[in-house]
Amino acid sequence: MAKAKRKQKSEEQTPPFDWQRAGRWAVALLLFSVMGAGAAWGVMQLRDPNVVPLKVVRIDGQFRHLQRSELERAVGQAVRGNFFTVDVERIRAAAEALPWVDTASVRRVWPDTLVMSVEEQQPLAVWDKTRLVNRRGEVFAPQQKVLPEGLPAFMGPDEDAKRVVKRFTQMKQQLQPLALNISQLALDRRGAWTLGLESEVTLKLGHTDVDERLQRFIRIYPALQRDRGRRARTVDLRYTNGVAVDWQLIETEETSAAAEQGVAQGAGISVRMGEGQV
Repeated sequence: MAKAKRKQKSEEQTPPFDWQRAGRWAVALLLFSVMGAGAAWGVMQLRDPNVVPLKVVRIDGQFRHLQRSELERAVGQAVRGNFFTVDVERIRAAAEALPWVDTASVRRVWPDTLVMSVEEQQPLAVWDKTRLVNRRGEVFAPQQKVLPEGLPAFMGPDEDAKRVVKRFTQMKQQLQPLALNISQLALDRRGAWTLGLESEVTLKLGHTDVDERLQRFIRIYPALQRDRGRRARTVDLRYTNGVAVDWQLIETEETSAAAEQGVAQGAGISVRMGEGQV
């Protein structure tokens, strides 16, 4: 009797199965499955190059040395996929791998266009005769055998390119009052500087007190210009209290006549000891 009562009580405590609730869950699972399948199908469709294809690649920029055809060829080889799947970083890297490209950026423009903005390298000087260096001290090597004309020539170890560019900028400002332009600037392995001017004067500045030595040259420069029969060819400023000047005769009727008579006219080296002395 007690056993029958316990069985009856257990049956009363077991809730009936909720078919309505189970149906709702089944419908929800079905909807999620359909949505997942649809998303997967959509992704596969978006990966198809024929869906939303790229039709235009526009390149913006002003180029003086960079060949647009070369840039278009490099970019064209990097374009893969459609509007959504194209790798813009890959395209940017392909453009910046060209020597004359300084920076590049790529963006999508709906519905079928890529726009690339390109900044061309701005060379500051020729570096070691065969390459170029920009204003940030970055050395680059154009494929053209003929380098741009009218640039100063820098020489030095590649790892010191930024240092050479910085020194050039400082010296250019110091020489500006004299209207003297730099044609060459060299830094050797020992850290010694040699400066060449467009007036065909070479300054030996050494590796210490470079700014002070250049200022010394600026002070004596008017005196170097007084002698109309000769000009300074090399000025060695590595002395503590003076400079050594290597002179070159300027050919005139007077110097030509003297040369025919075998008379020396002061070519060679003279030393200036102390400021203002000749």
